[in-house]
Amino acid sequence: MPKQYTFLRSLSLCFVISIAMPLWSSDEIKIDSIDAQIITTIDPDTLSLEGNVVIKTEQLQFWSEKAIYNKRKKSIKLEGSIRVLSKNLDISAKEMEADLLDRTFYISETSFSFMKKSFGNADSIRVYANEKIELLNTSLNSCSAEDPAWQLKAESLTILETGRNAVVKGVKLKIKEIPILYIPYLRTAVGKDKFSGFLPPSLKQGRDGVDISMPYFFNLSSNYDLTISPRYIEERGSGIAAEFRYLTEASNGNISTSNIFKDRKFYNETNYEGNRWMAQWFHRSQIGSNLLIDIYTEGVSDNFFFENLNEDILGTKQKNYLTKRVNAKWIGESLKLEGEIREYKDLNPFTSEQYETRPNFSLIFQDNYKGINFNLLSSYTKFAFDGSFNPFNKQKEITRKSIEPSLSFNKYFTSSSFSIAIGIEDLNYDINSIGFDRSSNWLETEYKLFFENRSEQSYKSLNPTIKYILLNEESLPFESIDSRLMGLNYNNLFLRNWYSGPDRFLNQDRVILGIEHQNLGLESDTNLSFSIGKAFFLKDEYNIGEMNKRASPLVMEFKQQIKNNLFTNGMLETDSDFHRVYSGSFGLTYERDEGNKIELRSIYKRLNPSINNLPWFDKDLPISQLELLTQWSISDQFTIFGKLLKDNEMHKSKDLSFGFQYSNCCMKAGLIKRKWKDQDYYNWYASPTEAFQALESGINPELQRDNIYFFFELRDIGRIGKEISEVISSTLLE
Repeated sequence: MPKQYTFLRSLSLCFVISIAMPLWSSDEIKIDSIDAQIITTIDPDTLSLEGNVVIKTEQLQFWSEKAIYNKRKKSIKLEGSIRVLSKNLDISAKEMEADLLDRTFYISETSFSFMKKSFGNADSIRVYANEKIELLNTSLNSCSAEDPAWQLKAESLTILETGRNAVVKGVKLKIKEIPILYIPYLRTAVGKDKFSGFLPPSLKQGRDGVDISMPYFFNLSSNYDLTISPRYIEERGSGIAAEFRYLTEASNGNISTSNIFKDRKFYNETNYEGNRWMAQWFHRSQIGSNLLIDIYTEGVSDNFFFENLNEDILGTKQKNYLTKRVNAKWIGESLKLEGEIREYKDLNPFTSEQYETRPNFSLIFQDNYKGINFNLLSSYTKFAFDGSFNPFNKQKEITRKSIEPSLSFNKYFTSSSFSIAIGIEDLNYDINSIGFDRSSNWLETEYKLFFENRSEQSYKSLNPTIKYILLNEESLPFESIDSRLMGLNYNNLFLRNWYSGPDRFLNQDRVILGIEHQNLGLESDTNLSFSIGKAFFLKDEYNIGEMNKRASPLVMEFKQQIKNNLFTNGMLETDSDFHRVYSGSFGLTYERDEGNKIELRSIYKRLNPSINNLPWFDKDLPISQLELLTQWSISDQFTIFGKLLKDNEMHKSKDLSFGFQYSNCCMKAGLIKRKWKDQDYYNWYASPTEAFQALESGINPELQRDNIYFFFELRDIGRIGKEISEVISSTLLE
């Protein structure tokens, strides 16, 4: 049940613990050698050492000008310019006493560095035999020993129980001489074990002004914990959030809540006077080795909670609907049973409500007998639509039952493979007490060749494939419930159905031809993979959108690594004569090294395959977008980055972000400028009917957004704002 480390661990106290790590073994620390310019015997058990004193143990080396060593008590007292060295640690001090038998240390007026990356000093350090460390008037930083950009100071720091937790008093964080943070008392975890304490604070500047929260972690037990986060948003008000996590032998889950008291800005926009809240619950149980149960539910006070109060600094996380789901799965060796209830609540007036499932049951059975594979797919689903807004005249209640048995056989030869499968799909619909049936017999057979050529320099392969699909479908469904036309890439071209879900079906006998080629440079960083395929319909023409052909578009895909830092990929769906392109994508990436990257991506789709699509003003336009992502170091300390998303059909930028980052050995800081278009919910949320009518009349309900964000990080302490990698990442065109 992992949790991010508490605040003090993130303040880089780990290296302080390493001071005493060599002393936390069960055996005494044994001296390997003693050397000095002058060695004098004070008594039979005591030696006086002067001039370049060097005392070596297995883990530590002691250097000083003077030392007193007692062989019987195994004690050392050092004076003068003292240094204690280990593999990663370097300590300088004015005075030191050590009991090697009891493994206790006392060091005064000390400074230390860990791996030459973290630095500190203290008036005194005591390491006790009961595995406790105590530091007084301590200063820590990860910048430099001479002129640190920031320092963390504490009046006292006591590390207990082999470094598992610590008590700190009078914590001060300073940047140069400017105090930033003061905490009078902390008790928190330092090692990997959980312990109650503060987590790194969150501070951001966005469209609502300063947004700050200070989470506190409660380690209630070894198998459950609680995080409470008071929060203040400058233009909205104060609130609190909580997350409770639990873990048992058979289950785990979390409950999250968030509340803002009397949101001032939201009241001015909507006249909503109540508290704004959100609650989510996720639970997973495993009963025995076969049964899994998942529960997920969420609720909000109003439709705009996630739009206004999400945790993303760039404000991009819109949520179009809420989900309530209960799922149970039983998984056996050959049999899988699943049941689910799923409900939705729309938050966005510009979305069409979805069918809910109340319930859905499915069965999958698979077995093999003497090389013959038997498969049985069966499902029962009751769909319900309760929305008061129903622009597409969806049926209020639909029951769908399906069963599909099939047999298949696969045979692999030295340089080829063969497969054949036959099956029957039977669908039954009950729509408002009116029955409707659809059945289809089908056959698939595929033959694939493998041509290979291997040398010391390269590996080449060529794999032609031919597939035959025969269908006998009696009738078409009354309407589509959950089917969508899939993108026609190379793999989907060979599928029997080009629609997801069973409602819509490509009712065409066809032959599919395809070929795949791969060329790998075994002595270089180059490789190329290429595939091309096309389907030929044997009887009638097929019609999808504006395509009415006896053959499918030609589908081509490629991926290529030109050099070890230059990559390209793309796909194209086009007529055989290349006069018309139906869809395509292209990507080009240059990555010099980590942190220096330029990526160009584009996508084009002539047809909109969505069913029951809302009448957006641009719904009849092709999808044509270009995205450019950059991150580049212009010096050792400055990095520039940016993201551009452009709609080529509208000739407008949809999203533009750019900024810079300054970094040195101990800190990072930067600015992000973002300008983008968002949906304007507020003018339409009260009446979805008006929103739909506005779209039909050609109104574009978009809102121009323009913000500046700041991020700041002190090395080993934590950050305020986003990582650059998150700012420039995008999944829109992936």
